[in-house]
Amino acid sequence: MEKENEESLIKIRSARAAIAEGFRLYTSNFRRIFRATWIHQLVFAVVSGVAEALLVAYYPLLVAALMLLWYVMYRFLLRRRLTMIATVKAPLQTYFRHAGLLIVVALVTFIACASLWLVTSVPAVILSIANIQAATGVLYGDPLGMPEYMLWLTMGVFTLTSLMQAYIYLSFFFPLRYAQGSVVAIELERESAIKQMQTNV
Repeated sequence: MEKENEESLIKIRSARAAIAEGFRLYTSNFRRIFRATWIHQLVFAVVSGVAEALLVAYYPLLVAALMLLWYVMYRFLLRRRLTMIATVKAPLQTYFRHAGLLIVVALVTFIACASLWLVTSVPAVILSIANIQAATGVLYGDPLGMPEYMLWLTMGVFTLTSLMQAYIYLSFFFPLRYAQGSVVAIELERESAIKQMQTNV
């Protein structure tokens, strides 16, 4: 199975094809991905949602710790759980030679994921603005502020939003992996052509 995945991954593709194949693989395997990752994604969503809700409710700041948690978690999921994405390795200079393809795929995929992220962020953004306005009002002498249940509502909304966004984040890696496979395929073909020329000489 892993060998088949690797062979299908290592194939010369355009940036458009890599993006299309990456998203197709993600959507067609979403049930399998969900079964393999839902516990980890739920833990991530709860931790992220509670931390963000507390930050918004009390201190409207962002922390780098959430980004570190995001990075570590997805590296774990891609290496250990998502076997439909094969591991393809190549020297770093290989990727530099094909930086254009990788940048185009990453940029277009980022724009698509960012659009979905913005749509799912709307409820959390509305609650964030409400909490910040209430905190500002308290500073200026408003005796009411936000009701007590608002913190729990904010935590719930942020957790649900984080869970949806966790799968949006995960989809970002699939087109990039196809682009990586395409780069490896191009290099293999180039090396084969060079060897053939040397043999003919």
